[in-house]
Amino acid sequence: MLKRWRLEIVLTLMVLLTLVAIIAEKKILQSSISITPQSGYFTEVYDDKRNGGNSISKILNPQNFEWRCTLRDAFAYPYCGFEIFFDPKREHGVDLSNYNKVRIWMDYKGPNKTLRVYLRNFDPLYSSPDIEPSTKYNQIEFSTDLLKDQYLEFSLKDFFVADWWLVEYNIPPELSHPQFDNIILFEIQTGSKEPLGEHNFHLKKVELIGQRLPTEKWYLLIMLAWLGSIVIFLGYRITSLTSQVHSQKKREAELLEINSLLDLRSKQLEEKSKTDALTGAFNREGIEEAIRIGLWEWRSQNKPLSLILMDIDHFKKINDQYGHSVGDKVLSSLSQIVKGHIRSNDLFARWGGEEFVLVCRNTKIEQAQLIAEKTRELIASYEFNDGVRVTASFGVATLSANETLEQLFNNADKALYQAKNNGRNKVVTADIF
Repeated sequence: MLKRWRLEIVLTLMVLLTLVAIIAEKKILQSSISITPQSGYFTEVYDDKRNGGNSISKILNPQNFEWRCTLRDAFAYPYCGFEIFFDPKREHGVDLSNYNKVRIWMDYKGPNKTLRVYLRNFDPLYSSPDIEPSTKYNQIEFSTDLLKDQYLEFSLKDFFVADWWLVEYNIPPELSHPQFDNIILFEIQTGSKEPLGEHNFHLKKVELIGQRLPTEKWYLLIMLAWLGSIVIFLGYRITSLTSQVHSQKKREAELLEINSLLDLRSKQLEEKSKTDALTGAFNREGIEEAIRIGLWEWRSQNKPLSLILMDIDHFKKINDQYGHSVGDKVLSSLSQIVKGHIRSNDLFARWGGEEFVLVCRNTKIEQAQLIAEKTRELIASYEFNDGVRVTASFGVATLSANETLEQLFNNADKALYQAKNNGRNKVVTADIF
């Protein structure tokens, strides 16, 4: 029952999964990077001493993102800042190409009206690990009044590349746009107007928010999943139908082969019963069943199928000398002798007149030859009623690869005729030809 409804179950599951993928798209795809003092990133403060100034920057609490800047006027544009490194070697950062927001939780005390945020990108086209400022300065500047809110939120679309950096490193127009594919550090710096004096910062948390995949790729994957499922289903159905058709044709061919052979060689056996009334041996219907089973075992399980044809020697003389009633008793007694000594899976049938056939399933030709020889000896040593003694000749054959049943019977016939030509009361196997 479960197998019957398997396709419907799979389709239902796929529909449900597709609905979940569409409805919960944002939750599934959303990705975020949280930066806190406990995140373990390398940090550093800096000031304008690198440009000949005398401003001072200092980390107040090594276990926290707290620092202090004291801006002084030795440099024309005094500044100080705080850096959080995704890669201390400044080469391999994080890819924020699919990120769209940055949130900042921060406290600030000082005279500055604006502050800057940098997301600095490394690219070998314009950056060098040995030149620290060569990384692209993607920046945004905001009013310190906004820090009164719970947190600041910026869109990465609002970031722009610092003009001074473009001029300093002679950046061509095609590389002058914001770039976020290899951000090596996050940076907070004092703003454009540089009021001298003390500035205190406490950065509590930074969160970068984006998607693991672009929305269009997500829906493309859903479409590809459906397309792949359809292709697999069609392949399965085609394979299944092809197998069914092949099996059906094979069964039909087997039945046609068996019926054609039996119609050709056993026209006199038209009765529907499975046993011959005189001898008690199987007739056409019984032998058809045995051959069908043996042929199936040979083709599906590689079990050998052998055939023994037996003909009573000079049977016409017995009828002429003793009469048909004695001949009938000989046929009946001979049938009982053979049936009493063959194996349970062998089938003995009257083929017509004084000719009999023994179908030996799962029997190699060597075994069949031994069975025929034993049967020959039993018949030759048996004394029938009225002191009659008879002998029989045997032809043995086995079904080989690429052979038909017609060829099997022909081989057994040839062996039988050879046994008669060799003086009768003989067993000849078809492998001598």
